[in-house]
Amino acid sequence: MNLSGMPQADLQSVNVIIEASGYYPALSTAHFIEHYAVAQEYASKSDLLVKKLRYAQAEINQELANAKLTNGQTLSAAQAMFYEHAVYSKAKASLLVSKLGSTHRDSATAQSQTAIDNYEYWKDQSINAMRLLQSLSPNLSVELL
Repeated sequence: MNLSGMPQADLQSVNVIIEASGYYPALSTAHFIEHYAVAQEYASKSDLLVKKLRYAQAEINQELANAKLTNGQTLSAAQAMFYEHAVYSKAKASLLVSKLGSTHRDSATAQSQTAIDNYEYWKDQSINAMRLLQSLSPNLSVELL
């Protein structure tokens, strides 16, 4: 069993590899489910997970569009790790907002503060990973005024 309550064998049956454009690493729905504690009601919906991951990937790629992370080489292991964490965290935040909208009104009020706090946490994790990724760029320079 993993954190989502699904047996490990089931993870491979719902695993979809999302190829990345350029030199970014590919993403995996099984990795997302296992390492980011995706709720069981979403873990079996691979089409929803792919949609959320692609959306998060597009947002992160857009934010990185003007950043020169390498000098034409592939990302280092640390950069790839931060990129993946940024994308997975943004997708996790998006799933939490989806979950809040799908609960009943009675329990939604009680869960709203917890969900907002979790959303903010995962959004902050994504932003932090982006900053760490950009700080590893060999093209980073500082100008003194």
